[in-house]
Amino acid sequence: MNFLIIGSGFGIYGYLPAVYKFTKKIYLNIKYKKKFINRLELKKFSDKIVWYNNIRIIIDDIDHVVIAKQPKDQFKIVKEIYLKKKIKHFFLEKPLDINPKKSNNFLKFLKKNKLNYSLGLLFRYLRWYNYIKLNRRSTNFTINWDIKKRKKNNKWKYNSKQGGGLLKFYGIHFLYLLIDLKYIKIKKYFFKKNSLKLSFLNTSKFNIDINIKFAKNDNFEIKTENKTFFKSVNPFSKKILHNKIDPRVSVLQKYLKQNLNNYKNYYKDDIKLIRLWSKLENE
Repeated sequence: MNFLIIGSGFGIYGYLPAVYKFTKKIYLNIKYKKKFINRLELKKFSDKIVWYNNIRIIIDDIDHVVIAKQPKDQFKIVKEIYLKKKIKHFFLEKPLDINPKKSNNFLKFLKKNKLNYSLGLLFRYLRWYNYIKLNRRSTNFTINWDIKKRKKNNKWKYNSKQGGGLLKFYGIHFLYLLIDLKYIKIKKYFFKKNSLKLSFLNTSKFNIDINIKFAKNDNFEIKTENKTFFKSVNPFSKKILHNKIDPRVSVLQKYLKQNLNNYKNYYKDDIKLIRLWSKLENE
């Protein structure tokens, strides 16, 4: 099993250490080498890295592909690789593309060509997600997520026209949660540039309220009627620090393991996700 990772940000400090235990070789573009060298915590993973200049030379050795690029780039990259080689599984980032219409076209391409893929919606592998899943028929939940903007890198994450912003990049995690946990009725939807509020009712007539906003400091908490049962700087429980292994790596490994052992068909789930996204954008 050999992985190709495309993306010099989260692809390097997130997916690289995550795929290490599952693969024989990890192919990276030589353009990423300087960034890799500057991340001292990644040095111990260097023995499996194969640096390449031209993808045509190494494509026959690849069977799994991670694409950790901006949403606007994903479809083009998948099509280019598909024309060169039949890949066992594409690990893609969310959202699929910059808007519901383009995402739907991408999904149709994946389905038509019978390509195995999955989206990196990682919340489903966290303990608090399972707590909500187990208690959703008897409890109302409120989720508050404050996000501090980082000015230097990845400005696209805050730009809705590029597939970023509170709904497309951050809120989309919760759209999957709403679908997966059968929260079917929109009670309230409020969206401005720096604030997003969602309120949904499930089949057992219990609410989940989701409040996401850009703020001065990072904070993530989940409350029931009686208590705060989860509180941290982010949904992953640990602060993300430069030159330290990213706390999302262990979650990525759960995600990778599930999809390497079982090529699940996600088309039906993701068309529901895109429809809900489209519905909210048109509210």
